[in-house]
Amino acid sequence: MIKKNKNNKLSPDLIIDFFITGRCDMKCPFCYGADNPIDNQNIKEINSQEVFLYKPSIETINITGLNESRPELTFDQITKLLITFAELGLKKINIGGGEPLLRKDTPEIIKIANNLDISVYLSTNGTYLSTRYKEIKDNIKVLGLPLDGSNKKMNNLMGRASYMIDNVKSILVYLDKEKPDHKIKIGTIVSKINIDDIENIGVLLYETPGISHPDIWRIYQFEKIERGENNAKRYEIDDQKFWSVINHLKKRFPQANIAPRANSDHNNAYFFVSPDGMLQLVDNKHRSILDTNNANKEDIYETITKFQKTIKKTINNREWTIK
Repeated sequence: MIKKNKNNKLSPDLIIDFFITGRCDMKCPFCYGADNPIDNQNIKEINSQEVFLYKPSIETINITGLNESRPELTFDQITKLLITFAELGLKKINIGGGEPLLRKDTPEIIKIANNLDISVYLSTNGTYLSTRYKEIKDNIKVLGLPLDGSNKKMNNLMGRASYMIDNVKSILVYLDKEKPDHKIKIGTIVSKINIDDIENIGVLLYETPGISHPDIWRIYQFEKIERGENNAKRYEIDDQKFWSVINHLKKRFPQANIAPRANSDHNNAYFFVSPDGMLQLVDNKHRSILDTNNANKEDIYETITKFQKTIKKTINNREWTIK
């Protein structure tokens, strides 16, 4: 029996990460987002939507009893899930991926969430933002963009696509003129490769005229999970070096809202919905705990509220997002 509260409502400060696709135009060596579809296989079509297939994890197989590929959630399935979460009292979601703007229906998904009184934080690499921004700008509360180097060479060394820094800079120039209602968050991963360039990123973000200075600079310690596990030797830094960087940046850029996230803050600190609809936790990889495709509102509530420590860590980790 569920006894967490008499109304069976989730905390309004909880945020759920929706990985609405695993497709991405980049292959960053430290990514711990959603898995890519199976060799870009897709089934055509469900309700006029091209649907990509995903390999089930061991946990997913144990939960579903099925060892077969799983389709990406359709627009209708995502809508139904958002309605369920809204009924449970959820007020905040992060929409990410993969690259979420690769889905044609992402602006409509964001609009539906907004209409359900769910605030949206959109996490994108920026590649497709110039063509889709007007569709989403009025329905998001936070726009998150990555920047891991102050120049093209450093971004390339970090494993980012060569065009990323130009895209991000052009977006910040545009937003400086537009003065959006939503917040702007820049995410930076600190690693062995770029550790000496982090201050230069701060100069670019906060001391360069003609660009929109971000409301939040979220700085992550490189973490050896998912793809990062295979690249730890190149990237990994210890806690002492990470916090030394953070302390220096806070003194160097007192005007910046710097929100650090060390590795210890990440373990079992997030709830994800995978592209194929599995509710997941994450430690050294994403671990499925419920198939939302075959779960009702009570199942979802009961599953989430079993993990009270994760709820607390999620709220603490995301206090910078949406006030």
